[in-house]
Amino acid sequence: MVTAESLHAVIGHRRRGDPLTPEAGIVRVADALDLAQGRSRVPFEQGRPNIHSLSAVAIDSVEIRAGEEKAVTIEIAMNNSSGIFQVDELLATKLHRSGLEEHVEVVARIDAEHEKRLLPVFRI
Repeated sequence: MVTAESLHAVIGHRRRGDPLTPEAGIVRVADALDLAQGRSRVPFEQGRPNIHSLSAVAIDSVEIRAGEEKAVTIEIAMNNSSGIFQVDELLATKLHRSGLEEHVEVVARIDAEHEKRLLPVFRI
């Protein structure tokens, strides 16, 4: 039983996975929460920026806490609005059809007065 449940959580966490248990839904959402400056730093630091690397560098922190409106609030601090790509493409996609949608609120914001400039110019 443990093997079957574990395998289901692994399969259900993928983008096209369909988690059938709350545990598999939690694994699916947890997989997308490693947003904070981690996913695509190497291409950015090597001078090969793209939307994945720029948006990853734009995420400063992710905080999970008890919510007020919903059971859980995920707060994402960004230094640049390109971080929305990480929130919308990765986290929102994983949250959708996880079975947890009605229990999780995601709030992403830039608290600084000005956005951090990540690139002076982008050329192709």
